[in-house]
Amino acid sequence: MLHDDTTTVSQLKEAIYALCLEKGWGVDGVQNPQQVAMAMTVEMSELLELFQWLNPPDVEKLLNGEDPAYVARIAEEFADVMMYGMQLMRALKIDVSAEIEHKIEVVRGRPANRKNLHPFQ
Repeated sequence: MLHDDTTTVSQLKEAIYALCLEKGWGVDGVQNPQQVAMAMTVEMSELLELFQWLNPPDVEKLLNGEDPAYVARIAEEFADVMMYGMQLMRALKIDVSAEIEHKIEVVRGRPANRKNLHPFQ
């Protein structure tokens, strides 16, 4: 069983690749990266839909663990997004950890007072 504390990014990539092979998706388990990226946006939309009409008290309930069934729905949609992302990273031979580390350094180098901008842009 996979768990955050014991599973590497490489193991996740390989588990998803094995699923693609098992299902016959793509050519030898590698799906078209363009289509995978587009599919990610569909899954991200499904994730966003779960937050669309929540008000601050609803969000607070999620953060406080008061609605585990709803959090499970969020987790399932997030897993879809991540699985497509891992497929994309594997197909393009991108080191996820190195890219995240690079992006952290890029963001650290920006002024903290950039108003009205998303922090990762």
